[in-house]
Amino acid sequence: MPVDNMQQPEQQAPNQNVQQPQQGLIQNAQQETEGGEGADANADETYKVISGQMLNLLYDSQESFLETMRVGGQQESAVILARIMVMSINSLKMSGKRIEPGVMLMAMAELSQALGEVAIKAGVMDKDPRMIEESFFAAIAKADDELQKEALSDEDRTSYATLMKALRSMQQKSEKDRMAQPQAEAQPQQPEEMV
Repeated sequence: MPVDNMQQPEQQAPNQNVQQPQQGLIQNAQQETEGGEGADANADETYKVISGQMLNLLYDSQESFLETMRVGGQQESAVILARIMVMSINSLKMSGKRIEPGVMLMAMAELSQALGEVAIKAGVMDKDPRMIEESFFAAIAKADDELQKEALSDEDRTSYATLMKALRSMQQKSEKDRMAQPQAEAQPQQPEEMV
């Protein structure tokens, strides 16, 4: 299902040509685990198709998803993201296809960002980028729990786990760097002595 730009131009415009921080981390983690080069030459095309399908699911059902978050709180965003991921993987499996874990994680990062934007705009999620990141990580873990054994091979489960571990490590390092930066700027500078 390609994304219909005529149907939802306002909702999808913020995501066009924007590389989300999680996507950069995912690509770095994927390169580290794969030795630098992507295994699938059609990864970009696969990414566009799967992310388009997932975004369509989000936008087509956004009122229902927002109501779920209004009732259950912003932590429900992880449940929503996991459901979309599970539906997408199961749909691919039923059509005899498979998606590389790194490609799925990039699509999930984009989906997390889109859900965050919609939820913040609707007032059901705090405007805190960490909430979107945590929803992303929680959704992947929840999806792994919900996916049936047949839908995801042991090899793919291992790949997801390895990528998620690398992502979490990179996220923590990035967070430490961010926390250290304001402290360094807060140090009062000594005026230079005049000679």
